[in-house]
Amino acid sequence: MNAHLKRSMVASVLIGIAIGALAVLRPSQAQPVKLAGPAAPREAETAWKEVGHEDFTHASFLQPPAWRPDAPDHSTRFADDGALFHERNPAFKAPAAFRISAPFSRNGFLTVESYSRTQKPFKELFEVIEDPSTPGNRVLRLASPEHTDGTLIRTTNALGTRYQICARVGYMDFGMGDGANGYNDQEAAEPWLQGLAMDENGFYFGAIYRDKPMPHNNVWAHHERIAFMDSDNNTPGWSSIWDPALRRFFRSGWHPVIMAAVDGRGMENDLTGPPFFAYAADGWNPSGQILAVDAYQEHTWYTVCVTREDNRLTMRISGEFRYGGQTTYEARIDDASPVFRFQDPQYWCLGDPHINYYEGSLLIDDITLKVGKSQ
Repeated sequence: MNAHLKRSMVASVLIGIAIGALAVLRPSQAQPVKLAGPAAPREAETAWKEVGHEDFTHASFLQPPAWRPDAPDHSTRFADDGALFHERNPAFKAPAAFRISAPFSRNGFLTVESYSRTQKPFKELFEVIEDPSTPGNRVLRLASPEHTDGTLIRTTNALGTRYQICARVGYMDFGMGDGANGYNDQEAAEPWLQGLAMDENGFYFGAIYRDKPMPHNNVWAHHERIAFMDSDNNTPGWSSIWDPALRRFFRSGWHPVIMAAVDGRGMENDLTGPPFFAYAADGWNPSGQILAVDAYQEHTWYTVCVTREDNRLTMRISGEFRYGGQTTYEARIDDASPVFRFQDPQYWCLGDPHINYYEGSLLIDDITLKVGKSQ
């Protein structure tokens, strides 16, 4: 998400939603909606088989992966050297940069992808450290020291039509939605977008893309993602967070947790991609609203899972939240037909996907991939 996404969604009054009215929304004003009419019939229970697990006990490279120069990418209009940016600015030039792409884990089911404009020591971006909550446990610290860095973990290969992937994600340090918002200086979102990047800072708890997830400009990401759980610490606080105790939304940019599926029926905007449906207030909300299910806490671990069973998609996040306390939020779509490009190949990722936004770090542990069949 970015400032342009915010402006596009504010402009999304064509679906009859006034974002300006979300400061104190009650359930009667933000009624949950069904994505595709009646729920699809429940299929046979899925028998799951674990095909990959990474606990970062041994996830180190004998030699750090080598940086390679970033080749100009104009594979789509929204790529880092894509036609859209040349159309908007005849003087546009993608910055010189470097990339790393390296499979890891016991059977190579995971890949780390990094981008930087300087050849930083790799351990500044990807390093196995001791778990601050459990001495002796090893976890991955994934970081973007500068907002022009991007590092994420993805599945090496496309996933099938029945998969479940889970991870522990915690100790997020990507700003507070105020002040410098986790940035070091007056960083800009150039050259793909104008203006400062500091209004937003965040990461993906987990996302599904229709192409191999790699760090790219945020415009590319918005045209490639299918569904996601993310956080975008924003100032001056244009997202709305659900408080389950008070049963109302309130305007805040402090650690929002957004669970969303991209709306394949919505109008696709060049800069922001299609709009999305957000899950909050115990249900799916109309496309075009930036609504958070709760807020995450710092120095805390969360378990996040994405499950696909043919045309059914489930996203789940569990942990100690600021407003809901210790709980689990589960967003399920029984018929994913309306979801953007849902039948395309699917890849999972988490981390920082943007090379013109986001600066900070998070910890990751226990990534598990299962595949299933009916029984």
